[in-house]
Amino acid sequence: MQVSTSFYSLSKKEVTYCLLGILLLFSSKITAQNDTIYFDQNWKNTIKNSAVYYRINPVKIKTKNAIGYKIESVDSLYVINDYYVKNDKLQFAGYSKDKDGQYLVGKAKWYDENNKLLDSRDFNYKTNNVNKFKFPERPIIYIDYKIATKSQFIGGMEFCLDCEDKNKLFLGLGFGLTSYNHTYYGLPDLHLSYNREVLFVKSGLSDKHAYALAGVTFLNVIDLGFGYSQPFNNDKIPVIKGFTFGTTFRFSNNRKAYTQIRFM
Repeated sequence: MQVSTSFYSLSKKEVTYCLLGILLLFSSKITAQNDTIYFDQNWKNTIKNSAVYYRINPVKIKTKNAIGYKIESVDSLYVINDYYVKNDKLQFAGYSKDKDGQYLVGKAKWYDENNKLLDSRDFNYKTNNVNKFKFPERPIIYIDYKIATKSQFIGGMEFCLDCEDKNKLFLGLGFGLTSYNHTYYGLPDLHLSYNREVLFVKSGLSDKHAYALAGVTFLNVIDLGFGYSQPFNNDKIPVIKGFTFGTTFRFSNNRKAYTQIRFM
């Protein structure tokens, strides 16, 4: 029998290329195996033969590219994709701060074995940035009456600067009237009122005077206080000066502006 000598007739260069090709095939297979993480039904690491789920080894991408906005001190996120072993269908898709997928960020989705969406959540970190100022929403309408040497009727808007806490901070801006010698004068009003459950402290000013009040509040709907007014100029009418009694009424659809009644 004549034996083929074609293999032996290959040049050294061709043999080298063949060996490199075989080496690349083996290395790619080993790499693919190392890029897959297997889990059992309790999401514990396991081998392929006893796995229920598997995960392609997570890669990192820029945070803004992943979720559309930046997060302080988080430059990049891991892309987490989990699959069912039995049919290679997607089980989970999302992003995480860590490689194990314990600290999810942005939109995350879970699927059943038939690729039907089971759950979707948005782990939003935008609201955690307390350094960004957000102008308060839902202004409060207030009506104010004060009497010192002269009566003052004022109305305007208040903004609740801190309505999440049981103690409220109101910033008010309004305009009113006062009379002096049968003549009416406009009276702008700018004030801050700090309300603590049943007590409040308030300070404010107009173009004529400054004032300070303290007293009781009834659920922040009505404030009743007593204090003092000091004019900026005693010679410029109208002069608003002396001990001052004041009351404020608030009207708003923002329930957080009011103190909630607690029942035992």
